[in-house]
Amino acid sequence: MLQTLEGHSGPVNSVAFSPDGRQVVSGSGDYTVRLWDAATGAALQTLEGHSGRVNSVAFSPDGLAVNTLLVSNGWIAEGGTNILWLPIDYRSPSCIAVWDRTLALGYSSGRVSILAFKEGLKLM
Repeated sequence: MLQTLEGHSGPVNSVAFSPDGRQVVSGSGDYTVRLWDAATGAALQTLEGHSGRVNSVAFSPDGLAVNTLLVSNGWIAEGGTNILWLPIDYRSPSCIAVWDRTLALGYSSGRVSILAFKEGLKLM
């Protein structure tokens, strides 16, 4: 089966499958993140308002949108709500990994930063 997901107006910089394989998320140079149905290719949601290209996207292991942490252009968001504006030295990671409520941010300089969140959106 070949599925083509269309909708971004710029280059796609990152894609990831949800843990159950039912959804795909994509981040683009068009300043958007899109959530797709992997089986049908239907666009489920578009997250707009980023101030720059989206370089990396990832699902949290539970795959639930309301609990998903996302890093985009200096912000960490949970369920579509910005919760933390990163200091300038931590913005623009080249890649991201998410595990539960922990983020690993990789940078082109070779540095990796790990941020863990507790209940109530507080940084540990």
